[in-house]
Amino acid sequence: MKTPDEREDAVWESSPDLPRPRYLIDERPRAWWECLLYGWQHTLVDISPFVLPLAVAAALEMNPSEQAQLINFCLLSMGVATLIQTTLGNRLPIIQGPSATLTGTLAPVAGQMGGPAMWGAVMVGAVAEMAIGASRMLSRLKHLLPPLVSGVVILTIGISLGQLAVRLMIGDGRTLNFLLAGAVLASIFLLQTLFPGSIGAQGAVFFSIWLIGIGVAGPLGAVDWALVADKPWIQLPSLFPYGGPGFGWEFAAAAILAVFAGYLGSMVESIGDYAATCAVAGERFTVRHMNRGIFAEGLGCAVASVLGGLPCTSYTQNIGIIAATRVASRLVVQVAALVLILYGLCPKFGALLVAMPRSVLGGVFVLVCGMIAMSGLRLMGGVKPTAANLLVGGTTLILAVSTPPYVTTVLGPAWLGGLPTLARLVLTNSIVLAVLFGVGLNWAAGILGRSEDSTER
Repeated sequence: MKTPDEREDAVWESSPDLPRPRYLIDERPRAWWECLLYGWQHTLVDISPFVLPLAVAAALEMNPSEQAQLINFCLLSMGVATLIQTTLGNRLPIIQGPSATLTGTLAPVAGQMGGPAMWGAVMVGAVAEMAIGASRMLSRLKHLLPPLVSGVVILTIGISLGQLAVRLMIGDGRTLNFLLAGAVLASIFLLQTLFPGSIGAQGAVFFSIWLIGIGVAGPLGAVDWALVADKPWIQLPSLFPYGGPGFGWEFAAAAILAVFAGYLGSMVESIGDYAATCAVAGERFTVRHMNRGIFAEGLGCAVASVLGGLPCTSYTQNIGIIAATRVASRLVVQVAALVLILYGLCPKFGALLVAMPRSVLGGVFVLVCGMIAMSGLRLMGGVKPTAANLLVGGTTLILAVSTPPYVTTVLGPAWLGGLPTLARLVLTNSIVLAVLFGVGLNWAAGILGRSEDSTER
């Protein structure tokens, strides 16, 4: 029986009916090497820290050496931000890393106003995000995120990221890309079906990535060994490598407003990620998760800017790893954070992931996104199939998934370029659209439903 305080704090009235994890959030694997295996596995699907910084680096006209350095800063920041989230924040098993939503606003600001204005705006946005989380104003949103809306958002996350996964898997269309992607998927499938419950099944992603990504792709000449050779073994961090407040950063109002729009989009996505993490980890989703999580993300973004990394947000692909392996231990994610810090301190070690063919990581990403999508479907499956719920769920999904491809490919960059930054952010981000349409339509359906009940009485 829940206490009144627990009922008030809960976002959902009941917990979704999802498979119980092998290890719950507060549980630990039996052996240290299991923690290392599962934690290291988490870092192998984090492609964004190798991709997103390049967009900002290009806008800042960095040379290849400077680009590699920015990636190292981001990896170090990811590990620190993840430790902050899992110890001081909402304590959910969720990885933090560079935000695609924020990068979409950072790159234009960097290109048009320069690095000093961008970094100043990053710090202001981070402090604002901390203030939003600390104020507990997010508790007012708990009635806006029922299982129906959360399920649609999670499903949209899976589909949206799945499109990126397929692009990485296919690449330039070479036959080798299909063979490597198929091989890594087959390896994961065989390990999880032939040896259920074993270490091989729980570490299927880890073993398959190294087996196919290095063991098979290496002899075929698909691994960029020169990239690994060029990296140093050790690189110690430095504070404020791109300047700081009073010694290099600028605080321009236009840059701050544009970047803060990215922060808002990132916060909306993160709330959906918290819901997804709770669903697959067997945890009750509460407003404390939202408030503490957003505060910790803001703190992580501030620390990242001090270390020279891009602002961090919650990573959805790692939720898929939890769903696929059923290992939701917080300790495992904290081990993953330490591995990420090691990547940042030892660039040669982290470069192994970059050296692998994109098709291998893309194949794994397809599996991960599929598990995310299925978690959303299972969450929606527990909702009553009323006409209003079917209307809200179906309409939200179609609008969220279909709008960004249309505005980016049919209307094109010229049309988008004439819109305000916030409008461009919303129209090109399926996850933000899913939250906005889901919350809006569900609220409207609730108002109409109450009006109908009042009329009948």
